[in-house]
Amino acid sequence: MKLKVSKSSLSYARIIHVYVSMALLLLMLFFAITGITLNHPNWFSSADQEPLREQFDIPSYLIPTAPQESEWRLAAGHWLKSQWDMDIATADINEDEISLVSKGPGTYRTVTLDLLDGKAYVETLDYGVVAVLNDLHKGRNTGIVWAWVLDLCALLIILFSLTGAYLLLPQTKRLKKSLFYMVLVSSGCALVYVYFVP
Repeated sequence: MKLKVSKSSLSYARIIHVYVSMALLLLMLFFAITGITLNHPNWFSSADQEPLREQFDIPSYLIPTAPQESEWRLAAGHWLKSQWDMDIATADINEDEISLVSKGPGTYRTVTLDLLDGKAYVETLDYGVVAVLNDLHKGRNTGIVWAWVLDLCALLIILFSLTGAYLLLPQTKRLKKSLFYMVLVSSGCALVYVYFVP
């Protein structure tokens, strides 16, 4: 039995489906490719990578060090922000040491201010392009704006999928075949989960 669907709604669905699919083309390829790289991390592993270690003198205007004073913290905060884009509000402050950690897509940095020696010790790890892409896929250490981008992409993918299914409604033969493949693939995934996932 052929389902009755208005031509105008099909026309709108087709327009939405086509333009959303083109808008998402590169992003869907991005998520597909990074899905593979995430599934096989050992192919692109940088586990043995050594961090870049650097040492700097704490500026003379911050000596003598006085982390308990608000003016000193403000000046130290400006210096940390300008040098390494670190926020002193997130720092772990002790009597003779200040430590900060910064995480970004594919990167990790620690800054330790040794207040007794007047030195800043910086360790930076850059895990490479693949790690950056993987973190963007997961939305890890990427900030709120990128989280909105991921949410928008998810909504558009839902819209793309639903309009594609809607376009099949009046096409009885294709609809039956499509539903068969949908059930087949979904059931196959469910069986893999039940029998092969630990």
